[in-house]
Amino acid sequence: MRKLYVLSALLLVAVVLASGCGSPKTNVKTEKTLTINDVTVHYSGDVSMSQAKAVINFIYNFFDVTGKTDVYVEGRGGSYTVKMVTPYKSTGDIRGQTRFAITLAASRLSQDVFNGKPVTLQYLSSDKNVLLSAESKYRYLENSKIYVWYSGVSQEEAQKVLDYLVSFAGQGPWDIILEKSGSTYYVKAMSSFTTADEANSAKDTYMELVSGLEERLNGNVVLHVLDPDGNELTTFGP
Repeated sequence: MRKLYVLSALLLVAVVLASGCGSPKTNVKTEKTLTINDVTVHYSGDVSMSQAKAVINFIYNFFDVTGKTDVYVEGRGGSYTVKMVTPYKSTGDIRGQTRFAITLAASRLSQDVFNGKPVTLQYLSSDKNVLLSAESKYRYLENSKIYVWYSGVSQEEAQKVLDYLVSFAGQGPWDIILEKSGSTYYVKAMSSFTTADEANSAKDTYMELVSGLEERLNGNVVLHVLDPDGNELTTFGP
């Protein structure tokens, strides 16, 4: 059963943050700064000090800060851009797990820090070029370190899925993405499997999961099994 689950994608993101001085190559005008320990947030527009502090707390909770780090936050028209300076020199230096997790990180920033408003999260090189960018897409629910990231479904439906997953798995860390098209629910489940053969070896357990989710949601469920980098390995369901 263990390989059905994987450490939460956000917990796996070990982006080491350390930066030099200087501003990113954007039109953002830095108006204020807030520094806590080694992290400095430069914030402008519709960004409050409490939000700047919450961004710093988020960074310390989910990233490995090893030196002085600069983050640039801008709020305009009800949306926010968060730019984090990293030591990466090129996009190719960023591993698959980090690429996959950036959308979840942007979504969590939206929900936890910016009251559900749209967030664009960008990873910058040390010379301030944008290497990776993602927009917030999901809301999330969590219990027992199991995260349900959902879009296009109600919070009530997501809660049903989370409740069943807790009864099914006990506890995580585990990430599940829940979406819907027409009358069909699409569930993407992180795993520790790295090949389709490995994932298919757990077919009976995955089909049990599909059946249980269909009963709770009263609809068809298609389950996509993902490897730790977020790539699809196999699919179960109608």
